[in-house]
Amino acid sequence: MESKDLEYVRRLRRCGHLLYHKFNLNGSQMRILLVLRDAPMTQKQLTDRLRIQPGSLSEILTKVERAGWVEKKRSVIDRRNFELMLTHAGREEADRFEKHQSEQAELLMQPFDEQQKQQLAALLDQLIGHWEALDTQNTEK
Repeated sequence: MESKDLEYVRRLRRCGHLLYHKFNLNGSQMRILLVLRDAPMTQKQLTDRLRIQPGSLSEILTKVERAGWVEKKRSVIDRRNFELMLTHAGREEADRFEKHQSEQAELLMQPFDEQQKQQLAALLDQLIGHWEALDTQNTEK
């Protein structure tokens, strides 16, 4: 007999699958653009902020540089480092993506009223906190 907890986790997995594949809200490249829209940063800072592996970030950065959305410039603070910054085209692409995400989010959350959305957010925050604590415990072992 299947446990209820396994059933809940499978539902969460299904939600993630739909968000990623059907509604294209994964956007690794776009996440980089949205973060860099706030301020230029080094590749290390971006890796830390996005919590992804340096190799994965390098691969994604190659693509966004080829698209003309991001450029590397030598840091004025520390000439040994490069800062990543958005180009004008990158800023426009980030704005388009954010608008698309907002429209998708409104559509996806239509079944809930405001109180239900707040309850869902609180439950998800609690779950994320628990999972992050478990991840920290596993890392320390």
